[in-house]
Amino acid sequence: MAQPLDQPLESGGEQPLGPVDAGSTELGSWRGEGVGVGQILEALGELRRGEPRAATRTSVVNLVMVADDDEEAERACSAMHRLETGHPGRTIVLVREDEGAAPRLDAEVSLHGAVAGGHAVWSEDVGLRVRGALGEHLYSLVEPLTLPDVPVVVWFLTRLPRPSDPVLAAAGFVVVDTKDAADDASLSRITALAESHHVMDLSWIRLQPWRELMGNLFEVKPFRPFLDGVSAVTIQGKAGPRQLMAGWLSSRLGLPPTAFSLSDARHLVVRLSCEHGGTSGTFTVDRVAGQRLVRSKAEVEGMAPYEDRLVLHDDSLPWSLGKALARLEPHPSYGPTLRCAVTFAS
Repeated sequence: MAQPLDQPLESGGEQPLGPVDAGSTELGSWRGEGVGVGQILEALGELRRGEPRAATRTSVVNLVMVADDDEEAERACSAMHRLETGHPGRTIVLVREDEGAAPRLDAEVSLHGAVAGGHAVWSEDVGLRVRGALGEHLYSLVEPLTLPDVPVVVWFLTRLPRPSDPVLAAAGFVVVDTKDAADDASLSRITALAESHHVMDLSWIRLQPWRELMGNLFEVKPFRPFLDGVSAVTIQGKAGPRQLMAGWLSSRLGLPPTAFSLSDARHLVVRLSCEHGGTSGTFTVDRVAGQRLVRSKAEVEGMAPYEDRLVLHDDSLPWSLGKALARLEPHPSYGPTLRCAVTFAS
């Protein structure tokens, strides 16, 4: 018998999936070339001491972001600032350059202020540009800059880390995004990574509306028996997310890979063909064209059509990142999903 799909996290209806954050303001900054870690720590202390407004550093996370270039780093920092009042902390951005150059560390530090719960709070950005052989010793650069007794989350932007990557030694949690790492071997690499670290997958988080609406369909009493009669599953979407969705349904419903048909599309469409007592039904979750809406539909012979919707957040990167940082523990369905998703990699 099929297991129930994941318990809905939110009720249906056109409600935004999470609050929009007000963001933060830069209060001060410092920049240095050819510096050491001690100078960076001293600059952080000076910035805080020089800020006249009363504020509290209520840090809840160290976020270490590993970027291949400045554009990646800026995009990720911007996302972090848009959620910062909910997750104040220290953000460390690593950009590695020219491994053959002379070793040098350049740094830029900034202090940011925001309001959370009616109180002024601080958070800090530390940007590190690492050249030459220093790139082989990133743990010794990062570890002294992390705040003690606060979780360390490492996010490799747009790529997966090598198992030997020195930054992983500092990580308690690793953020990945299967959308940006969807070649044949990526899901296997993420599965291996999940055996040694707590993995937070942004694609998995962004799939929440599809999983929630599909689960809600079978919470409707007349539709529940059809969950035990799924004969075929069709999934269209981008590589990575479509395999994750297939892995979730396969692990929850006990369906073999032969029951699935996967193909490429811009937006995710999931369709279950079911039978119960000689009656056929189709259960679909898709993105409404031209709108930030996800819609579920049930079409069963002899029954009135059923439809539900959820509104997508209009800023998906900070929303999904905020969800990952808010709950630093793996979703109970993610591990089984990942192991099944590997069978759909192609």
